[in-house]
Amino acid sequence: MTQEARFSRLEPGLRKAHLIDATLACLKRHGFQGASIRKICAEAGVSVGLISHHYSGKDELVAEAYLAITGRVMNLLREAIAQAAPSARARLSAFFRASFSAELLDPQLLDAWLAFWGAVKTAEAINQAHEHSYGEYRAVLAQALGGLAGEEGWSDFDADLAAISLSALLDGLWLESGLNPSTFTPEQGVQICEAWVDGLQAGGRQRFRRATGSC
Repeated sequence: MTQEARFSRLEPGLRKAHLIDATLACLKRHGFQGASIRKICAEAGVSVGLISHHYSGKDELVAEAYLAITGRVMNLLREAIAQAAPSARARLSAFFRASFSAELLDPQLLDAWLAFWGAVKTAEAINQAHEHSYGEYRAVLAQALGGLAGEEGWSDFDADLAAISLSALLDGLWLESGLNPSTFTPEQGVQICEAWVDGLQAGGRQRFRRATGSC
């Protein structure tokens, strides 16, 4: 039986997972511009027609691969938060440790992520996937920061704005670690994020006061 015949016998969910894995492999190897449908087909061992049966084109396939990757990341982060002690600070600490875990610092993950980011402004489907995934990511951070604000009694704290700041810090650290792992250790990455929260609790929360309308 040929690989394409075996592929056709798979359940629809498994067929899509197989195509997404092939897409990620091509993105890591060739980047977004170089990862053509034909190369993805060759990686998956299937015909162009089979991919066309599931997707309208490369943009839609890459967008689904983006959501698959971010889904895995979010599941890991949510699981870390769920297993943390019930305090808001403990949940944030668990989020930081998971963010600098070996799974998320995998160089192959960085390669795929850079390919996704490079395509965000060139394909609407990928841009929508990006907006969805980052909205979800910031929402988890905002919930954790909002919990901290509740415990600390910060009635005018803008958790959404603070989440934008903290997510930018995490993105920058993650990118720098991926490009040059010798810059800092994962433990130091966690330390930097903890210092950000220390500053918030020491008075930095005033930088994230919720805007109020003027009379």
